[in-house]
Amino acid sequence: MSANALQKRLVDGGVSVRRLWMATYLWMLLPAALIAAFQVMPQTPAFWRDAALAGLFDALGNLAMVAALRSTDLSLFGPLNALRPLLALVFGWVFLGEHPTVIGLAGIGVTAMGAAWLLAGDGGTGKKLAPRRTAEILGLRFGGLALSSVGAVFLKRAADQGGSGWTLAIWVAAGSALLAIAAFNRGNSKESTEASDASDRDINSGGQGSPRFPSAAVIALHAALFLAMQWATVVIFRGALLAYSFVFFQLGMILQVIVGRVVFGEPAFAKRLAACLIMAAGAGLILWKG
Repeated sequence: MSANALQKRLVDGGVSVRRLWMATYLWMLLPAALIAAFQVMPQTPAFWRDAALAGLFDALGNLAMVAALRSTDLSLFGPLNALRPLLALVFGWVFLGEHPTVIGLAGIGVTAMGAAWLLAGDGGTGKKLAPRRTAEILGLRFGGLALSSVGAVFLKRAADQGGSGWTLAIWVAAGSALLAIAAFNRGNSKESTEASDASDRDINSGGQGSPRFPSAAVIALHAALFLAMQWATVVIFRGALLAYSFVFFQLGMILQVIVGRVVFGEPAFAKRLAACLIMAAGAGLILWKG
């Protein structure tokens, strides 16, 4: 929740999504490597493949989702993650052979109902936008969810084989490599770079020049929050079904709705909070007899 709130603040201020993630991944490399250094190195080739693929898919998903966050209310951004258990349910069944209980399936269904209620209003934007722009935002959001859900399959496989430390380290390294390659290719395209700079000026400062990039302290804080969140994700994946894990992540959404209201002044607080409580009830069903 804290990481998403900070991301929202940064991208609303005009920070480039690509540059934000590149800097964040670089800051995560050293602490992730130190964590791995105190654990036994995995020996199976399947671990290295799965951890690397998880990092690649998640890096792409993070780029898409934070790009969507620029035009999405924070109090909708988090709860919309409730659609991920449905994706995880399918992927977990097909690729991991996971079979939730009847009560567990009910909990996933209740969680998805809460998310559907949120989507029934403004489409996840928190404001009235042109249909084409709304479709673009939702496309980024759902594309990011799909990519990260696929990545979660490989992440869970890697965590089960090699433990949390090395899984986290390879995940960060693979994501950093992908972002570095993307930055290099973008840097070699003068036309693309100029278009990106012009876009930043137009969106963030009314054509008066690009906004200043955040300080090292802010990026370090973002990296620390995101690394802690990812470490917790790996730990949870090792002890729960994939679909259940994503339902549990929704328990932090109530705070996200509150922060969206208090910090960003986002609308429809009562409706969004009620939808979050419905999703929390779904998590409760899973915790009860999932």
